[in-house]
Amino acid sequence: MQPKVDHLAFVVKDLERSVKFYQDVFGGKAGRSRGFNEKDKNAGRPVHQLVTVGDYGFDLFVEDPADPPKPGARFLHFAFSIEPNEIDQALERLQKLKIPYDGPKVHGGSTSISIYFKDPDGYALEFSARFPDAETHRREMERLGATYGGTGTRQYEWQA
Repeated sequence: MQPKVDHLAFVVKDLERSVKFYQDVFGGKAGRSRGFNEKDKNAGRPVHQLVTVGDYGFDLFVEDPADPPKPGARFLHFAFSIEPNEIDQALERLQKLKIPYDGPKVHGGSTSISIYFKDPDGYALEFSARFPDAETHRREMERLGATYGGTGTRQYEWQA
């Protein structure tokens, strides 16, 4: 058995802003929502909206002031696989949307190239492209000017 991502559920501060972000960056579509009508409220269902992307989704829950999101937790991040020929497209999309990013980055002992960025609530996201062989990976690293290491070589903050 090799499970695939069905959905990622997490808390956001501004539902409308986050739905737009995940639609714009991932090409997602707004799906089902819960917690808005009286039936849901009476049942105690939390307010949330699903943004579907292909065969998975982002289930975005509205922040409870008593339990705010903790996006800065060490090592917490969501990584998404892209094809090697999609790296330029991913970079262009982030630039067009004026979303700061860190990368392209490579890690020793791997044939992947990563691009790190954050969502409006500060959750760390990663696009990761895995290359079929070391030589193709090396050529693409050189073309992109990729550097070694993970996130954190550039400081950036989300600008709403």
